[in-house]
Amino acid sequence: MKYNETITYYDELNDDFANKIKHVKPLPKRYKIYSKNPFFLLFNFIMYWIIVRPIAFFYMKFRFHYKIRNKKILKNLKHQGYLIFANHTLIMGDAFSLNLVDLRRRNYIVTGEETNSLKKILPLLRSLGLLPVTKDLKRNKELIAAIKYITKKKKNTVTIFPEAHIWPYYTDIRNFRFESFKYAVLLDIPVVTLTNCYSKKKHGKRPKITGYLAGPFYPDKTLNKKDAAIKLRNDAYSSMKENKKYSSYSYYNYVRGNKDE
Repeated sequence: MKYNETITYYDELNDDFANKIKHVKPLPKRYKIYSKNPFFLLFNFIMYWIIVRPIAFFYMKFRFHYKIRNKKILKNLKHQGYLIFANHTLIMGDAFSLNLVDLRRRNYIVTGEETNSLKKILPLLRSLGLLPVTKDLKRNKELIAAIKYITKKKKNTVTIFPEAHIWPYYTDIRNFRFESFKYAVLLDIPVVTLTNCYSKKKHGKRPKITGYLAGPFYPDKTLNKKDAAIKLRNDAYSSMKENKKYSSYSYYNYVRGNKDE
């Protein structure tokens, strides 16, 4: 797609303008969502801290002049891990920007089922911190255990994109479901939101990006699990809608279409 191109969307919950994987395959049976094997841990450490983290930093700084605002909210989370909920508007940029939120910690990303189809590179993706979702109940428990270990034991961060699908350079916040907030409720983990906003550079058409943090939000223990997840979703959504006001530049033009036309 080219600059200033018009993109027509019909469904905020399901339209995707970046994912090219159409046939989703199940997660391989022998594949571990989070491996504690010493060899894998060493490999993961090298890949993430020595290779990926520096690349992410320079990529975001030079390509998008990336900055993060309101980091002061993280002061109350020094001694615990947390979940980050972010808007989904770039492929590499979204994954890389999350590594700049909290430089003291390693970040992991919960990915959609389409990742399961990339069987040949799944171990590599795991080393980069990707945690694939699966509909299999047993494997879903494995994912929950991984999130618990990462946030509770290792005190690192796990990111979820509640919008699920990528809309490149989209400047608003799309409607999203509450189900992904069940992880925070089930494991009693605080939630922080990251809203990446776009503004114009002095030179060139590609925008610069500023990420705005909000929170932390905590599960309401007076509510049942479903209602607590819905409340967390609403808190996160409201904070992201509030911060999206800092987007002032549209690289693409999104317009709502009518399927009946």
